[in-house]
Amino acid sequence: MEEIVPYAHQEQPDYVDNLLPGYRFCPTDSELILYYLKPKIETGEHPKCRIYEVNLYSHSPEELTNQYRPCDDKWYFFTPRERKYEKGKVPNRRTGNFGYWKATQKYTSVYHQYSATGPRVVGTRRSLDYRDEKGCKTAWLMQEYATNHPNLPIGSGQGGNKVCYELFTIEPNQTKPSVRI
Repeated sequence: MEEIVPYAHQEQPDYVDNLLPGYRFCPTDSELILYYLKPKIETGEHPKCRIYEVNLYSHSPEELTNQYRPCDDKWYFFTPRERKYEKGKVPNRRTGNFGYWKATQKYTSVYHQYSATGPRVVGTRRSLDYRDEKGCKTAWLMQEYATNHPNLPIGSGQGGNKVCYELFTIEPNQTKPSVRI
């Protein structure tokens, strides 16, 4: 299992710690895709902000949120794309022995409004909620972001060695979880 780095051993301070009061890291959906996810996939460069690179599916949301610093009660993660079957398209969302992430809606298109040619689709977003090992819904919500048509280097597609990432945000649900009897 992948080891989580505790707060004390993370790079300190990061740029969020140096912001003046009133400024926050709160990117829109299209900004997350265009300025963070797409460059991560295309160049491998990690942004200088509180987006952590970790395999979400090796840990429960409680573990992740206890070990990483939030941005206004949201946690941001890059995670490698995993598939349930080697040649399939179905993502593997099981988290070891802890439970699983269940999709609660279809993929929705994310539009970038500030394009010279008008709004254009830059990626997709999907909401998921966390179910414990018994299948009961918990108070954790996650947004999954994927980019459309990343500019991958030649030879990095199927069978290449380039890792394709997805960006996730995790936050506690403000409503009470449903109880399954």
